[in-house]
Amino acid sequence: MQLLYIHDKGLGDHHPIFSRMNPNSKALFIWDDAFFKRRCYSLKRLVFIYETLCSMPIEIYYGDTKNIIKEISPEKILTPFTTDLPIMAMINEISEQFELEFVYPPSFVQIDENIEFIRFFKYWNKAKKTALRKNSV
Repeated sequence: MQLLYIHDKGLGDHHPIFSRMNPNSKALFIWDDAFFKRRCYSLKRLVFIYETLCSMPIEIYYGDTKNIIKEISPEKILTPFTTDLPIMAMINEISEQFELEFVYPPSFVQIDENIEFIRFFKYWNKAKKTALRKNSV
Protein backbone atom coordinates (compact mmCIF):
# COMPACT_ATOMS: atom_id res chain seq x y z
CA MET A 1 0.00 0.00 0.00
CA GLN A 2 1.11 3.53 -0.79
CA LEU A 3 0.57 6.04 2.02
CA LEU A 4 0.05 9.74 1.39
CA TYR A 5 1.12 11.28 4.69
CA ILE A 6 -0.18 14.84 4.83
CA HIS A 7 1.32 17.09 7.51
CA ASP A 8 0.18 20.56 8.56
CA LYS A 9 2.51 22.29 6.08
CA GLY A 10 0.97 20.37 3.16
CA LEU A 11 -2.69 21.13 3.70
CA GLY A 12 -4.99 21.80 0.77
CA ASP A 13 -6.56 19.43 -1.71
CA HIS A 14 -4.91 21.38 -4.55
CA HIS A 15 -1.47 19.95 -3.65
CA PRO A 16 -0.01 17.78 -6.46
CA ILE A 17 0.35 14.87 -4.01
CA PHE A 18 -3.35 14.09 -4.58
CA SER A 19 -2.73 13.53 -8.28
CA ARG A 20 -0.51 10.60 -7.23
CA MET A 21 -3.40 8.73 -5.58
CA ASN A 22 -4.32 5.35 -6.98
CA PRO A 23 -6.60 2.51 -5.84
CA ASN A 24 -3.74 1.20 -3.69
CA SER A 25 -3.29 4.55 -1.87
CA LYS A 26 -4.42 5.80 1.49
CA ALA A 27 -4.27 9.51 2.33
CA LEU A 28 -4.10 10.45 5.99
CA PHE A 29 -3.30 13.15 8.49
CA ILE A 30 -2.17 12.20 11.98
CA TRP A 31 -3.46 14.42 14.78
CA ASP A 32 -0.46 14.19 17.09
CA ASP A 33 -1.21 16.15 20.28
CA ALA A 34 2.31 15.74 21.66
CA PHE A 35 3.79 17.17 18.45
CA PHE A 36 1.35 20.10 18.47
CA LYS A 37 2.14 20.84 22.13
CA ARG A 38 5.89 20.83 21.44
CA ARG A 39 5.23 23.32 18.64
CA CYS A 40 3.06 25.50 20.93
CA TYR A 41 0.24 25.66 18.39
CA SER A 42 -2.54 28.03 19.42
CA LEU A 43 -6.20 27.00 19.55
CA LYS A 44 -6.86 29.17 16.47
CA ARG A 45 -4.18 27.33 14.52
CA LEU A 46 -5.50 23.94 15.58
CA VAL A 47 -9.04 24.92 14.58
CA PHE A 48 -7.74 26.09 11.20
CA ILE A 49 -5.92 22.78 10.67
CA TYR A 50 -9.00 20.78 11.64
CA GLU A 51 -11.41 22.79 9.47
CA THR A 52 -9.04 22.48 6.51
CA LEU A 53 -8.78 18.71 7.07
CA CYS A 54 -12.57 18.39 7.09
CA SER A 55 -12.68 19.72 3.52
CA MET A 56 -10.00 17.33 2.24
CA PRO A 57 -10.34 13.75 0.94
CA ILE A 58 -8.26 12.18 3.72
CA GLU A 59 -8.65 10.17 6.92
CA ILE A 60 -7.66 11.70 10.24
CA TYR A 61 -5.87 9.45 12.73
CA TYR A 62 -5.21 10.37 16.35
CA GLY A 63 -1.99 9.43 18.15
CA ASP A 64 1.77 9.33 17.82
CA THR A 65 2.80 9.84 14.20
CA LYS A 66 5.68 7.35 14.13
CA ASN A 67 3.67 4.62 15.90
CA ILE A 68 0.68 4.96 13.57
CA ILE A 69 2.84 4.81 10.46
CA LYS A 70 4.64 1.80 11.90
CA GLU A 71 1.25 0.07 12.49
CA ILE A 72 0.09 0.79 8.94
CA SER A 73 3.45 -0.41 7.59
CA PRO A 74 3.13 1.00 4.06
CA GLU A 75 5.30 -0.10 1.14
CA LYS A 76 5.95 3.54 0.25
CA ILE A 77 5.19 6.92 1.78
CA LEU A 78 4.56 10.08 -0.24
CA THR A 79 4.57 13.37 1.67
CA PRO A 80 4.55 17.05 0.73
CA PHE A 81 7.99 18.63 0.85
CA THR A 82 8.53 21.20 3.58
CA THR A 83 11.43 23.18 4.95
CA ASP A 84 9.93 23.06 8.46
CA LEU A 85 12.73 21.58 10.58
CA PRO A 86 10.67 19.73 13.25
CA ILE A 87 8.51 18.11 10.57
CA MET A 88 11.60 17.21 8.55
CA ALA A 89 13.20 15.64 11.65
CA MET A 90 10.15 13.44 12.13
CA ILE A 91 10.03 12.55 8.42
CA ASN A 92 13.74 11.67 8.48
CA GLU A 93 13.11 9.25 11.35
CA ILE A 94 10.25 7.66 9.43
CA SER A 95 12.39 7.36 6.29
CA GLU A 96 14.85 5.15 8.17
CA GLN A 97 12.22 2.37 8.20
CA PHE A 98 10.13 3.06 5.09
CA GLU A 99 10.68 4.13 1.51
CA LEU A 100 9.77 7.81 1.36
CA GLU A 101 9.31 10.24 -1.50
CA PHE A 102 8.71 13.98 -1.32
CA VAL A 103 6.13 15.60 -3.57
CA TYR A 104 7.03 19.19 -4.36
CA PRO A 105 4.48 21.98 -4.78
CA PRO A 106 4.49 23.97 -8.00
CA SER A 107 6.86 26.92 -8.14
CA PHE A 108 5.50 30.27 -7.07
CA VAL A 109 7.07 31.85 -10.14
CA GLN A 110 8.68 30.65 -13.33
CA ILE A 111 11.86 32.53 -14.23
CA ASP A 112 15.20 31.64 -15.71
CA GLU A 113 17.30 30.02 -12.97
CA ASN A 114 20.54 31.36 -14.47
CA ILE A 115 19.71 35.00 -13.72
CA GLU A 116 21.54 36.28 -10.66
CA PHE A 117 19.57 38.74 -8.57
CA ILE A 118 21.32 41.06 -6.15
CA ARG A 119 18.28 42.97 -4.96
CA PHE A 120 14.69 41.79 -4.38
CA PHE A 121 13.35 44.62 -6.57
CA LYS A 122 15.05 43.20 -9.67
CA TYR A 123 13.85 39.69 -8.82
CA TRP A 124 10.27 40.88 -8.33
CA ASN A 125 10.24 42.77 -11.65
CA LYS A 126 10.96 39.44 -13.39
CA ALA A 127 8.86 37.25 -11.09
CA LYS A 128 5.63 39.25 -10.92
CA LYS A 129 4.82 38.44 -14.54
CA THR A 130 4.23 34.79 -13.67
CA ALA A 131 3.38 35.12 -9.96
CA LEU A 132 0.22 37.15 -10.54
CA ARG A 133 -1.01 35.07 -13.47
CA LYS A 134 -3.94 32.72 -12.84
CA ASN A 135 -3.08 29.02 -13.09
CA SER A 136 0.57 29.78 -13.73
CA VAL A 137 1.48 26.10 -13.56
